[in-house]
Formats: sequence, C-alpha cells, structure tokens
Amino acid sequence: MGFKILYGPPFFNPPILFIGYQPGGGAEDCARELLDGAHDGWPAVCEYATESWKLAYWMRRMFGAELLTRCVGLNAIFVRAPKVEIYRKTVASSVREKIEKFCLPRVEQLIDVMQPQRIVSVGFETLDLFGGGVPDLQNDKGRTLTKIGKIGARKAFATLHLSGAQISTLDRSRIGNRILTA
Repeated sequence: MGFKILYGPPFFNPPILFIGYQPGGGAEDCARELLDGAHDGWPAVCEYATESWKLAYWMRRMFGAELLTRCVGLNAIFVRAPKVEIYRKTVASSVREKIEKFCLPRVEQLIDVMQPQRIVSVGFETLDLFGGGVPDLQNDKGRTLTKIGKIGARKAFATLHLSGAQISTLDRSRIGNRILTA
C-alpha cells in the first residue's frame, strides 16, 4: 500500500498545518513516487501549492498558491489507500488500531516540533481520530462547514473534506475566510 507522511518540508511555525486522514492514490501513485525519490526526503515546497490533484486544486483556489508554499501538509495515518473506505475494508480493524497507535502520537510530536500557527484537519473524520470537535461555522441551510477541536494540546479546525464533499463556491469562500481569520 505504501506510505506518505509529509507533503512538503516540515517548516517551523508555518501559517497552517493541514492534516489529512491518509495519503490517497493507489499502487501506481506509490510506484511513481518511489521512482521520483519521494521516500528519500520531502518535497522542496508544500505539494498543495504545486500538484494537480483535486485536493491541491481546491486548496489553491481557497488559500492561494503563495500561502500554501509556506504551509505544511501531513497525514494522520501514514499508510496509503485509494480511499478511506478501501483502507477500512482491506485492513483488519486490529491492524488499523496498531497503525493509529503508531501514527497519531507521531503526528502530535511533529505538531509540537513545528509549532504551526493554525492546524486544519481536512475532513471531519481526520479530527475524529484525535477526539472530534464541535460545530463552528454553518452555512445558511445549517450545514456544518467547520468544526473546532484539539489535536494534542492545540486548537484545531476541521473542514468538510475539500475534495470529497460537494461544497458550493460561497461555502468554500466561507471556509477559507474562517480559517484565514481565526
């Protein structure tokens, strides 16, 4: 299945640390990244500012490439799977528990070392790994757009999944503004 931890250099005090549930993609992505030397180090700049993935595209639209180059991307679960649902179906729950016991404390250690200005969980499920959160920002129809919780001892925001959820342009703007003005 492969693994991926960081989506760029682990800058000290980045404006935003984005934490996703786990690396997406499949065997082809893993093989391509291995050929490109991905496991030899981290990318020179946060990949959300440069890559063509759907998530990176939406993040650039919401936060701008210039800001994203100074941010850090991190996975809560380091093991790759095309989708969380596939991970849950193909990896036994006892093994997933061991993976979480390994990964989550290391995520908290990385946060302590990097000291980000803001932490943003991409998707509510990611924040749920660390204890969940409470609704924060809602749209006019009552849909929760962001939640607030904690990862370790630090405040964290969670957003609807920026590539997996159907989000209107107005709601994307609301989410971006909430994160940037928090």
